[in-house]
Amino acid sequence: MKKTLVLYRSVYGYTKDYAEMIAEELGCGLREASRMSAGDLAPYDTLIFGGGLYASAINGVNIIRDHFDLLQGKHIAVWATGINAGSPEVMERVWRRNFPEKIQKNIRTFYLRGGFDYGNLSPLHKIMMTGLKWKIKASKNQSEEDAGLLKAYQRPENHCDRRNIAGLVTYVRSLSGITPESSGPAAPGRTPEKSPPHSTEPTA
Repeated sequence: MKKTLVLYRSVYGYTKDYAEMIAEELGCGLREASRMSAGDLAPYDTLIFGGGLYASAINGVNIIRDHFDLLQGKHIAVWATGINAGSPEVMERVWRRNFPEKIQKNIRTFYLRGGFDYGNLSPLHKIMMTGLKWKIKASKNQSEEDAGLLKAYQRPENHCDRRNIAGLVTYVRSLSGITPESSGPAAPGRTPEKSPPHSTEPTA
């Protein structure tokens, strides 16, 4: 029999919201990745990791990438949470940046759209995002994603939706013999915090 675990790293809350949805749908364990070591993952046959995107880097993904040799033989799914739509071209660059080809061939990857609230950013992120806003405005070749991001500066956006996890959940359920690892009930009714995008790539 197999056990599965959802791991996540979340700064502004979107990735945590998705992690709770996934764990609830699968009836499996849920852990914050910074509180886990590679050794803690040994009992699990299926690992699902999620982290927000910051300048194309997936927050906290090193727990999978840096210890991949210790995780051989496990089913591994990774999702990234970001603000933009996550076009195939953009996400291909994201996966290449975060994982060497050897690992890419042995994991399943997913993108889940998150949200953005400029007013809720940390001082450092506000400085970064203000610079990005002016850079986009000065560009003569704004993409649709650029235009959408500029609108988000004026009005917070939250694209977290249970329907977005359907592909990931279906994949994990297709792995026969998975048994739940209870972590207690997910926190109900929490208002999600927000996270900043970086460049025109999706972030969370």
